[in-house]
Amino acid sequence: MSRNAWAALAVMSLAAAALMAHFVRAPGYMDSEYYYATGIQLAEGRGFNEPFLWNYLDDPAGLPHPSHLYWGPLVSLAAALPMWLGSTGFRVAQIPFLLMAAGVPLLAACAALRMGATPRRAWVAGALAVFPGFFGPFMVTTDSFGLYALVGGTTLLLCAALVARPHWMAWGPAGVLIGLCHLARADGVLFLLVGLAAVWSSGRARLRSAALLITGYALTMLPWWLRNLSAVGSVFAPGVSRTLWLRVYDDLFAFPAARLTFERWWAGGLGEILQARLQALGANLQTLVAVDGLVFLLPLMALGAWRLRAQPVVRLTALFLFLLYGAMTLVFPFAGSRGGVFHSSAAAMPILWALVPFGLEMAVGWGARRRGWNPGHAERTFSIMAVVLAAGMTLALAWPRLSDAGQGANWEAGRRTYAEIGAELERLGSQADIVAVNNPPGFFLAAGRGAVAIPNGPPDTLRAVVERYGVDWVVVDANVPAALSDLYARPDSLGWLDPVGTYSLPAGTVHLLRVVAPRGEAGE
Repeated sequence: MSRNAWAALAVMSLAAAALMAHFVRAPGYMDSEYYYATGIQLAEGRGFNEPFLWNYLDDPAGLPHPSHLYWGPLVSLAAALPMWLGSTGFRVAQIPFLLMAAGVPLLAACAALRMGATPRRAWVAGALAVFPGFFGPFMVTTDSFGLYALVGGTTLLLCAALVARPHWMAWGPAGVLIGLCHLARADGVLFLLVGLAAVWSSGRARLRSAALLITGYALTMLPWWLRNLSAVGSVFAPGVSRTLWLRVYDDLFAFPAARLTFERWWAGGLGEILQARLQALGANLQTLVAVDGLVFLLPLMALGAWRLRAQPVVRLTALFLFLLYGAMTLVFPFAGSRGGVFHSSAAAMPILWALVPFGLEMAVGWGARRRGWNPGHAERTFSIMAVVLAAGMTLALAWPRLSDAGQGANWEAGRRTYAEIGAELERLGSQADIVAVNNPPGFFLAAGRGAVAIPNGPPDTLRAVVERYGVDWVVVDANVPAALSDLYARPDSLGWLDPVGTYSLPAGTVHLLRVVAPRGEAGE
């Protein structure tokens, strides 16, 4: 494309990202809050530690707790970078994510050009990425979407380029990119398989190329592996393997996590195991159609992929998506269907957007042959319509989340609710007490207090967590685990919890309960 075309796309990308970021005034949900909170810890010199517990997979001893034993550290490092230089406000942490979101359309246009698109078609690919549908507000908060799209998309393009024009020394940088993918998301390790497949497809110096790829990956991961070894005595985070044996999503918050075993998982029966994976398959396919494909773009992506099926970048992207959807359906069905696929498919989005103009060209060619369309005029018209429709859908999907009219579904409802509870604790004279809540990172950010997760289990399990971690208060809302539904309906039902107040807050009705029973005394 011409320099002016690149400049126009860059300005449009930055303006759209800045406009979306203007309305995203808080992290919005637990993943983003986790990265922001741990970014603050880094920026303030507290290192890789977290003043909350959001799961019990590694049998944590207490607070503070080594951070990033489930999620990778790269997003938190990105959030911390501007906060090291300035304040620790969310707007400061948001800066690199806004810039990365603005960079994704440029990568999509670059990918289209690498596939052989004309400058005009490449510009259309970039314009579609400016209006990313469901991804809109998530791209500009403190989460992995924009970062993973840039690093993952670049990895796919570089590996594809090395298949087409092998150069054994360049496999080292490809390995570094794969390491960054893994530091961004745990499933980034799938890119190592994609990279090895690319090495094999290149057909030259395979052993040497594979060794360089793995070396680049290992050198990138080595500092993090050494940190884990120092913090928890293991290169790989302890307890994460227990997520293989979840029977329901809420088992992620089981206590003690040692009960998450293969024997318990298998005891649920083959029917339960298959049902969970069939449900995950259905949910993940919905994500593919509605989120990644924005419904109307998916057929054009598929047509473009079919047309360019011989190109290495298309084959490698298809392999990555196959591995991702397979892992998130068969191995981690609950994590996948509850947001894992949504997060991780962002890595393939620059390539998928780049395929749309090729698919549109095929569709217009069919119309010209069967309907007598003018190919040039029809393609321009439909390209404009696609971009306008993507923009409209992006706005329609984001507005209910971000506007004040969203009420309970509002992006900031959780933060406002926890801020109110934190203020109430201040009024009650509570100082450094630990609180059990559904979203510990969010509560820490809003109320500035140590927090642990309400465990998945009956009152006895909650009592065990209270005693183990010295919990002083319990905050119960509508998202309470099923086994504690009676506590939400009747907050005075347990003798060891004193209902201090019930509040109607942005996230709904919330009960604040004080732990009153002496330590070690049996609860009702």
